[in-house]
Amino acid sequence: MERNATQRILLQRITLITLTVLSCAALSTFWSIASAEDRSTPPIAPMPLAHLEDSTALQHDKLAPIAIQQFAHQHALALGSVDGEFNWKKAELSFTPLGPGTHSWLVQATFEEKLIGYMIITATDQGQLKLSEYGLGEQSPYDRELLSHALERQHLSLTMIHADGGELGLRYALPLLAYWKVERPNQEALYIDGTNGDLLPSETLRQIETTSKPMVMIDTYASAISSWFVDSVHMRPTFNPMDNLLWITSKPVKLTRVQDWTRLHKELGIVYSANDLNIFYGGPLPISGYQLWHNKAQSQSVFYVAIGGHTSTQRFVPLDTLLEDGQFYVANP
Repeated sequence: MERNATQRILLQRITLITLTVLSCAALSTFWSIASAEDRSTPPIAPMPLAHLEDSTALQHDKLAPIAIQQFAHQHALALGSVDGEFNWKKAELSFTPLGPGTHSWLVQATFEEKLIGYMIITATDQGQLKLSEYGLGEQSPYDRELLSHALERQHLSLTMIHADGGELGLRYALPLLAYWKVERPNQEALYIDGTNGDLLPSETLRQIETTSKPMVMIDTYASAISSWFVDSVHMRPTFNPMDNLLWITSKPVKLTRVQDWTRLHKELGIVYSANDLNIFYGGPLPISGYQLWHNKAQSQSVFYVAIGGHTSTQRFVPLDTLLEDGQFYVANP
């Protein structure tokens, strides 16, 4: 009897030890799996898009390639270095492709849910990126109010267009034509200038769209320029060039140097006109300011001129772009 009791006690101890070992093994396996899962899926901390070094955050916006987003943030930082424009450094940037197969993107900058400016970035035929234009404040080259008024003149509204199965698209034609394309079933498309609400000739715009070149591969290395800084902006009151048409009969003035602008901009009103090509510029337009950009790394400067601002959106565009097709005139010769 005593021997049987001893054997039962020994068997109970062996069973207890076995269960303990198995429990420890199970716990060990559980914690190993949990630890491995923690290592494989670390928590993702939120990162503001203003941080250029964070390529992961930039990938969140699928409407523009990474190169476009980086380029936009670099130039937003440059604009934020100017007195009074600090919010550009903290702005949230949203990207909109300007048409299918586009070469351009609209970038809108908002701070605390308020529009503080915009940029239009374009890929050249060589695959390099350039800042085609930009604006400061709440103005946009695609003004919804101007669009609504333009549609009213055609006895249309956005509600009617959408109800009929129509579409509204943002488009951009080089050098500087920002426009809306309004498409309706069984109707000819309407083309409306986004900066002043004018109705554009359909035949001309259709020809532009059918002859547009395919998108080229963006040269990421050539476009990665991060050392831009800008001077303070110089502004003057705007005016309507159509109030006094004497400038049409005068000779154009040469404004190819910064010194020329510094002298004439303070004293006289200046008008820009591209003559027969004014449709692509929204002109003739008053010159309402200028701003000089510098790039020390490339020993390069770009002079941006503010056009419009009276009856149209004010836009800062490169002086070289304006000189390609137009000339400058003294408003009151």
